[in-house]
Amino acid sequence: MRRSTSGFTLIELLIVVAIIAILAAIAVPNFLEAQTRAKVSRVRADLRSLATALEAYIVDWNAYPPCNTFSLAGAKSTATVPQGATLERLSTPIAYITSAFLNDPFTTDKVISFSTPAAIPGAMPFIETDPGPQAMALLYTSWDNIGRTIVPTDSAAFTDGYRAARTWVTFSGGPDRAKIALGGVLANFTADQTQLIIYDATNGTISFGDIYRVGGQPGGDLTAPSQPYGGGFGTGIQRSVR
Repeated sequence: MRRSTSGFTLIELLIVVAIIAILAAIAVPNFLEAQTRAKVSRVRADLRSLATALEAYIVDWNAYPPCNTFSLAGAKSTATVPQGATLERLSTPIAYITSAFLNDPFTTDKVISFSTPAAIPGAMPFIETDPGPQAMALLYTSWDNIGRTIVPTDSAAFTDGYRAARTWVTFSGGPDRAKIALGGVLANFTADQTQLIIYDATNGTISFGDIYRVGGQPGGDLTAPSQPYGGGFGTGIQRSVR
């Protein structure tokens, strides 16, 4: 009597493997993009929380916090968190926010710098100039009303209306994990030009640009650059805030 057997042929197995490979090729990129989109949403939510805390702070102190660490006991080490990353003043001694140390899911390990929009193409692919410590937290910088950076050494004149911080920017390196050095950008970019350095997911889930939020009273014209924190930069950022 002839015994009947059943099973997959080699062709059938190859077809199944090919189908699985095709499905994986479709699913994995979508999964990775979903992760990136979730991180972007988290960054924007944290920047909104920081903005709320900063505006509450200025009501009490008539100035924004300076832009490096407050040097409290237990402050985050600058060996792992660069100056400007931590805002202990927002959580100690008065809790304007539960924790001022907000992790940046896009750990920044590259710094790029350019002074004009025409220099942007030359910065891509990114040229690592001075990476230093990795930025593990959302970054913060503040200026007085003529564009000078405010740091704790100015505390003696902190509320004199001159060396007090009147404007600020908080930001993340974004999915490209490259932090744009703000000096040249702030000094030279108009509102329209600022759009070139802002992360926009429509350019690709992982694309060029940082994620920003600004507040306070920028100096200068609202459409043209002025001092290091010109109105052009602030207006350009505000157009992108959601």
